[in-house]
Amino acid sequence: MTQTHAVAALIEDYFNLAYEPKSRDFNKVFHPSCLVQWLQEGQLATLSSPDYAALINGRPSPQSTGAPRDEAILSMENISDSLSTATVRVRIGNKLFNDHFVMQKVESRWLITTKASFIARTFD
Repeated sequence: MTQTHAVAALIEDYFNLAYEPKSRDFNKVFHPSCLVQWLQEGQLATLSSPDYAALINGRPSPQSTGAPRDEAILSMENISDSLSTATVRVRIGNKLFNDHFVMQKVESRWLITTKASFIARTFD
């Protein structure tokens, strides 16, 4: 499998995890040291990987509420043999997020090591 295919497969696992958290093993998508960041009222908010796992597992999944799926890889770049970045779009409930990932190959597995996010649109 090429690096591009491996990274795209990781992103697909992320999309499935976002839609139904119980469908994927969180630790096969996110590195345990991953930071998830976004701006909230102009202030930087940060969650650790375990806190982010608790957040997504503690809310009703988009699948359970019948929310539509809307997801796409907007851009992807392989920086080195073990470092890639991507910007993706994913809808979770009534919010459409643009996420930017830093992904690294750790012990032969691709994992998201940094996620920066913003709400691109809110649906009524």
